[in-house]
Amino acid sequence: MQRKRSVKLLNRKGAIAFFLFSASFYSAQFMNGLNRIYMQEGEKINLPREYNFFVNEQKKNSQEIFFKNLQHSDGNGGSFNSLDLIFFENKKYDFLKTGFVIVPEINSKLMGKPISTVPVRATGTWKAPKGTVDFDTYNPRNNTTNFFYMKFFGNITDEQLLAHFFNMKVANFNSKIDNSVQFIRDINKANKIQINENFDSESPGLLTRLCKEINSKMPDSDCNFAPYKAYLANPDEDKTRKNLDDFYGSIWNNGVDDVTNEYILPRGSIDLPQNALKLVLPNQFFYGKSKNDQSDVFFYINNIQHNLTYDFKLKTYVFIFKITPFADSLSSDFKFISSYHNTLKGKQEVGEIEVKKNEIKNIELLLYPDRMEVQVYFKGNDNRFDYHYKLKNIFNIKKNNQ
Repeated sequence: MQRKRSVKLLNRKGAIAFFLFSASFYSAQFMNGLNRIYMQEGEKINLPREYNFFVNEQKKNSQEIFFKNLQHSDGNGGSFNSLDLIFFENKKYDFLKTGFVIVPEINSKLMGKPISTVPVRATGTWKAPKGTVDFDTYNPRNNTTNFFYMKFFGNITDEQLLAHFFNMKVANFNSKIDNSVQFIRDINKANKIQINENFDSESPGLLTRLCKEINSKMPDSDCNFAPYKAYLANPDEDKTRKNLDDFYGSIWNNGVDDVTNEYILPRGSIDLPQNALKLVLPNQFFYGKSKNDQSDVFFYINNIQHNLTYDFKLKTYVFIFKITPFADSLSSDFKFISSYHNTLKGKQEVGEIEVKKNEIKNIELLLYPDRMEVQVYFKGNDNRFDYHYKLKNIFNIKKNNQ
């Protein structure tokens, strides 16, 4: 199937990371000058359907959260939102019922009711200009799509890409056949078209004329689709992805992984004031066996970075939340059971890891469609870079239909 000439980057609505985690919000109801955060039925969500359970959970939470003083800006480089979140009556929020509980600190009253007012700055850092992926059609393993996205985000012209095909795939100084003739023969064979070989390769504008000629034979495609089929496409998707990595890597040092996770998929960050929201860790965090009760270990949240990624080896999405605490806000030292690779012994091991109050850098929640894994990052020192350990325990996701 041929690719239409222009890469369609799907239009993005103004979005904000709502209540710490990624979702959309709209002002719908009013309560004493406050707007209720809610997620409209049928509203498009910038997540694949594998994460419907996550979206449904956010819809439930959003009914109890209000906001005021919204300031919003949106441009080609992302979006910025500044607002005050209002939490009533010391509500607690258990993230996907995993035991990671978010607790607002009560700091004022409204109509005699205790509330927590939390100033939030949320930044959307998608690099796709005015674009969000339509997950009804997008497939990260579609390498034809990847080829054109890489061209688009690399800001590479038709002529520049054709020239790169010449240099990378055609140029042969020992051949008696002119490079342009060999190129035309290759794309004619791969695409079952007939382009005349008698191009004057010495005259100016060869690449522009060649692109127009290809388009005349393949009117529903980009002129670079023809050499893509001839030189890069392979029945094995992993080999095609490797070909794309090699081909584009020599132009702008980005592969399919980079473009997918850094440019295409949604990402953003949230900054919070000190001592406003704390994250309480579950007991399952510490013990080898599952325990559902809540611990007394917590820290105050400074920043949350959230980004959807795709793991090409596992062939699954991974929604990552990197939660950074304020310095010295960890309530106590703690230990947890880790499964880690011992590089000295060259094997996987299980052991107890101690976390000192001043050592923790952040906690990373890796949300898969069917489970959640956790990693603890430590601050480096003079003798060691930042490092991390993965929890042995895996958190099962309790979905609404289970």
